[in-house]
Amino acid sequence: GRDADSGQAKEAMPSPDPDVLAAEDGSPPDELLYLLYRTGEPRDLGATVREWHDATVTMTRMAEDARASGLDSVGNLIDAGWAGTDGKTVTRADARLRISGPDRYRVDYLRRADRSGLQVNACDGERYWRVFPDRILTGPAAPLGTDAAHLIYPGGLLRCRLSGARDITYRGRRARQLRVTRGPATEYKAGPLTYFPADAIVDAETGCLLRLISYIGDDPSAWWELDDLSTEPVDPDDFRVHVAPGTRVVEQTGNPITDAAAAMPGVTGTAARAAVEAVNRTNSAVSAARSFLDDLRGHR
Repeated sequence: GRDADSGQAKEAMPSPDPDVLAAEDGSPPDELLYLLYRTGEPRDLGATVREWHDATVTMTRMAEDARASGLDSVGNLIDAGWAGTDGKTVTRADARLRISGPDRYRVDYLRRADRSGLQVNACDGERYWRVFPDRILTGPAAPLGTDAAHLIYPGGLLRCRLSGARDITYRGRRARQLRVTRGPATEYKAGPLTYFPADAIVDAETGCLLRLISYIGDDPSAWWELDDLSTEPVDPDDFRVHVAPGTRVVEQTGNPITDAAAAMPGVTGTAARAAVEAVNRTNSAVSAARSFLDDLRGHR
């Protein structure tokens, strides 16, 4: 069934197979660390990307953190926002990814966890395109800004404390399983990870993460995985979006609020774009008035 308020299909977190690693001592072998380090190099790769997020687990922790910081009102507000969900707030997204470098990629979304309507996110090294049902947002080349990029380029894990490195076979591929905890060099986030511990399965051939699970206490809060991995060369033309005649194309402005409004679907997007346009007109009028007054003062 579907949640009438969210428009999202109700899901459940998968069960880990193999099980996640318990706390283990010892560092991974140097060759595995080097493999993670080298994942930053461009390569041709294709995969199916799946991810699950449990908002209840995450928001409960955020409420606890807010109260621990003395922000009881914020914690109560977070709790109120998730009241009545019965814990059924797991969302899932599926996509097909092809990539040949940080600014050469194409993501075709098969199933999204939000209602943005984004269908394709692509970049050919010179231009990027975000395709929606009724418009295309485009601009200069930009890196892939999704969690999937951190599965392909997981070098950020090197800032964490890694242990375990158990040899396993995962979905027919040789791999190493690691336990990931916050280390002395870990910033607020490490790749897509905000909370620890995490369980990572590293592909022995490519160094990509075949599976990454983030835990809050004993509960998984987020799960990412790559499947159907391919290292076959990707046709450069696959990274381009061919715009059909009559399609509305919106050029990126560099203003995150304006660009976000341009990408919003339906009536909400129309209202947001109208509001942004009104604000821009007001700012332009204020700026012109100030320039006029400054000019008058300068001629006194």
